Amino acid sequence: MSTAQRPVPSDPAPRGSALLRAVEVMEALRAPSGDAWTHRQTHASLARYLLEETHEVLEVIDDPSGHGPGALPDELGDLLFQILFHARVGQEEEPAWDVDDVARSFVAKMERRNPHVFGDASEQALEDPADVEQIIAQWHAVKAQEKQQDQQDQQDQQEQGSSGAAPTRPRGWAEGIPAELPALQTAAKIVHRARSAGGLEQLLAAADAAASAEDADDWGGDLGRALLDLVVAGEGRDDDPETALRALLARTVRELEQGAGA
Repeated sequence: MSTAQRPVPSDPAPRGSALLRAVEVMEALRAPSGDAWTHRQTHASLARYLLEETHEVLEVIDDPSGHGPGALPDELGDLLFQILFHARVGQEEEPAWDVDDVARSFVAKMERRNPHVFGDASEQALEDPADVEQIIAQWHAVKAQEKQQDQQDQQDQQEQGSSGAAPTRPRGWAEGIPAELPALQTAAKIVHRARSAGGLEQLLAAADAAASAEDADDWGGDLGRALLDLVVAGEGRDDDPETALRALLARTVRELEQGAGA
């Protein structure tokens, strides 16, 4: 075939175009003429699937060699379905919200917390853009500002609603963390919040007091306090202790099984 006769290759679809198709699929499933099971679902009924799919993603991440090469994209697709599902249910709430609101929230948060990439003066945001510790410190600082602004907004709203009302109490560092979350992961979130608010020393002082209680020997206070120090060290370098231990255990079990097979 001559050069003139060869078909001109079409331009590849822009990255993200498949996401639009995914939204269309979710719309079709939830539509009146769609899937009956899908029609019955709510945020509450979907919660267990969100948790299951998250754990399946984590299993692949913790032990990638124990799964096929396409396992992670496949499991992330199942997790994406849950996100799209919740966003579709949101369209039927009052006030309504949709997948674009989710995306806008993500974009706004990333632009706000990464001024070295998206800021008007991005070149001056960090002394060394390659210094990860500076990036983490900047992230903590922006989060602390966000929390302070949220508290001020809540107080302003309360004062507008009732002139004699007391100011809104600042949220505790543990507030809103699911009770089912593993202890190491819970500790990492509390440490992260405390550091962002400039209260890490206060948190550790409270932990020292708890570990020095009269009954501390009954529940392993010294061990818990030592584990908290590991959590603080991991959070300081942006490593999740729960992920680290879970990945280590997955790899350890596989090594033991392979050794037994040999």
